[in-house]
Amino acid sequence: MAKTQQKVTVTFLGGVGEVGKNMTAIECAGDMIIVDCGVAFPKEDSPGMDAIIPDITYIKENIKKLRGVVLTHGHEDHIGAIPYYTDVLKNVPIYGTALTIGLLKRKLEKNAKKCNLNVIAAGDSVTLGNINVEFIKVVHSMGGACALSIKTKCGTVFVTGDFKMDNTPIDGKKTDVGRIAEIGAKGVLLMLGESTNVERKGSSTSEKVVGQSLENIFLANTKKRLIIACFASSNYRVQQVLTLAHKYNRKVVLAGKSMKAIVDVASACGELHVPKGVIVDSVGKLLPHETLVLATGSQGEPLSALKKMSKGEFNKINVGSDDVVVLSSSPIPGNEKSVYDVINDLFRKGADVIYDSMNDIHVSGHAYEEELKLMLTLVQPEYFMPVHGEYRHQFKHAQIAKAIGVNSKNIVIPNIGESFGVTSKGIRKHSNVQAGNMYVDGVVLEDGQSLVNDRLSLAEYGMLVVLAAVDLERGVIVGDVDVVARGFNLTEDVEKAIRLAVVEGVNGADLDKADIDEYARYVKKSVRKLFYRERQFPIIIPVIVKD
Repeated sequence: MAKTQQKVTVTFLGGVGEVGKNMTAIECAGDMIIVDCGVAFPKEDSPGMDAIIPDITYIKENIKKLRGVVLTHGHEDHIGAIPYYTDVLKNVPIYGTALTIGLLKRKLEKNAKKCNLNVIAAGDSVTLGNINVEFIKVVHSMGGACALSIKTKCGTVFVTGDFKMDNTPIDGKKTDVGRIAEIGAKGVLLMLGESTNVERKGSSTSEKVVGQSLENIFLANTKKRLIIACFASSNYRVQQVLTLAHKYNRKVVLAGKSMKAIVDVASACGELHVPKGVIVDSVGKLLPHETLVLATGSQGEPLSALKKMSKGEFNKINVGSDDVVVLSSSPIPGNEKSVYDVINDLFRKGADVIYDSMNDIHVSGHAYEEELKLMLTLVQPEYFMPVHGEYRHQFKHAQIAKAIGVNSKNIVIPNIGESFGVTSKGIRKHSNVQAGNMYVDGVVLEDGQSLVNDRLSLAEYGMLVVLAAVDLERGVIVGDVDVVARGFNLTEDVEKAIRLAVVEGVNGADLDKADIDEYARYVKKSVRKLFYRERQFPIIIPVIVKD
């Protein structure tokens, strides 16, 4: 009997067909590792949720194979789900660079949880069962970002992580194209390549350009207070702000818990250098030209420092005509309204507001088209799967790979829940695994999708409460049927139709078997039928009491 060829199995639990919630399982010869374990942030289609995390049923079912978790970097969409799954991962070694692990450790401590955390440096390798993982320095919008070269018995899997080719990074640490080229020359079986900015032509702008633009703002506003909002995790942006504040004799007040956290963690691990004496606890008696406020809230988050300032609700910082507010970021798709609401409110308070569409005050941390081409050229993969993006991003990245020379038969666009076996002879799709969204509303919800569906129905169609007393012995309604509506236009005709439907529902129940719950089910079904034809789906709550 011919010996079965060993294969690498890649299973996608998040981060494909979407932006966020990155999580991939890679297996070979009985050993499995996880690459990243992140969150996605709620949008209009998940009202009231705190976060969306991957369904890890597949990991739980194969926990005996799991040898470790490797993290590409410390952004929430790559590490944010781990605190919710410490019961599963608490004994599994987790590896990342100092900033990545520092941020994760802080998140865990905040929730009184622990994991087996291990700090590595770019250039290090770890062996997890029969799988060896090398961490390779790449430039991103935060420090400590790495690509991964994952060596297995049947070939190397190269994971780009989030990256860009910045030739003038502010810390001098460039993407290690030399090492990536060496790995490519030795042969790469499969490449998983991030696709976020595939639609942007050319190459991304260097972070140093933002520093130059910010310095121009400093020079143009020597008599005003500066309030600069950016992603707290963008330690390179924070570094440039602190450096400029020190150069132009301004004291920095940190506004927002996450901003204070990144400064503490990044400075402790050497990814942020804070000039002595530049940070102070409060504005105090500082004059406007002596002050810089570095704040969270560049995405209009409801509880962020900048949002509170725009509403006049932030302690001891009142925004007015002496302020210049700089939003050093671009709105994430879906956040545009929240961001522009904050901008409008800041203008109303008399502040000057500078935002991305007006100046070069933000650059992306993700590779543009030409940089994606360069990465493919360096890695020279036999097989390619575009990840980290919506389907249109993946599709365009697949087209680029084909143009670079990857055989079209060797390119696969994966979806969440799909699993593939890869050998030198080809890619074979396996059966799908259970995967998708788990919702967090204070805690991880067992059936979060049902709760989301109910909230969406309430928002769109409203709610009807139907109250009736039933004589269980005779199977008839006693007295009047009451109908209470919330968020639903209850006309006299509709109310009359609902009352008749309740009577029909009670009459339709089996008198010999019916109890209170049975009558409630029949009433709900009967009332719901009224609205099917009009394609209306209000939440219907029958309240049946025994007479």
